[in-house]
Amino acid sequence: MKTSKTKKLLAVGLALMLVFTMFAGCGPAEDEGSDVPETVTEVVKVAALNGPTGMAMVKLMDQTDKYDIATFQAPTDVTGKIISGEVDVAAVPSNLAAVLYNKTEGKVVAVSPVALGVLHILGNDVQITSVADLAGKTVVASGQGGTPEYALQKILEHAGLKLYEDVQVEWLANHAEVNTKLQTEAGTIAMIPEPFVSTALSTGNAAVAKIFDMNTLWTEATGQGFPMGVLVAQKSFVEEREADLKVLLNDLADSVSFVNEASDEAAALIAEKGFIGKTEIAKAAIPGCNIVLYMGEEGSQLGASILKTFNQTLFEMAPSAVGGKLPGDDLYYVWK
Repeated sequence: MKTSKTKKLLAVGLALMLVFTMFAGCGPAEDEGSDVPETVTEVVKVAALNGPTGMAMVKLMDQTDKYDIATFQAPTDVTGKIISGEVDVAAVPSNLAAVLYNKTEGKVVAVSPVALGVLHILGNDVQITSVADLAGKTVVASGQGGTPEYALQKILEHAGLKLYEDVQVEWLANHAEVNTKLQTEAGTIAMIPEPFVSTALSTGNAAVAKIFDMNTLWTEATGQGFPMGVLVAQKSFVEEREADLKVLLNDLADSVSFVNEASDEAAALIAEKGFIGKTEIAKAAIPGCNIVLYMGEEGSQLGASILKTFNQTLFEMAPSAVGGKLPGDDLYYVWK
């Protein structure tokens, strides 16, 4: 019994250390950011998605002297802008960083995870209690070819099911369309991220309910955390304007902390910027968005380690998920 108790205490201790390390990396440490300039040499062009990554940037959106931030509904809307060099920095699904790295022959750098697991499976008047119950069913989702598809594939495999054989997917253009179908069609099973989950549960439709937390299922299947979103930058931007990148990261860390406090002020700003229609829904959604930023030398090393493990997992499952081959270490940015 002593050994069992000791192991449990050790496990709890390690878990607390990991949590402390993660959140210690989410803010601008004094020794890391003290030599960072207060402003940028020229406006940084940023692309974000209309979800947790965009929400994380709300405090930056009015700083138009420093940042030109545009938000988009789907990752496909952002991909071309990164490849063409139209934007300096972008928030994208985690696996897309590796895909873009391979497609551009190393011209993209993964700066930091910016959102951990935010996906959930909901149903409208459906009776499902286990992943095995999805056999013979169709899941409605958005994000084909991205993190949602591969997360679902891994979770189904862990339950002994095959995607597109045992379980079908109806892919829609964006999460808003998925949410509409979930609300209006009984029998719908939908995979959506926060803040769309909180939006779906706030409509008063008693038939709509949460079934699975994909972050929990991914951890059960892989033994690791689930990075959903990552901040990427043009390699040329990192090499030629690294000081500007650090200014952005310091400001973004402040914004992330502001949002994660889930105050009325943060929720109101998120609603004002159009990410979520109502302040009360925004406030309810923030904790489940798992918004993070890994700052400083130690923080960025931890962020790089999380992404490397994630890419390795996807590569072993489906090489195309990361662009056909594992990226080199130069994909991962480490603060120096």
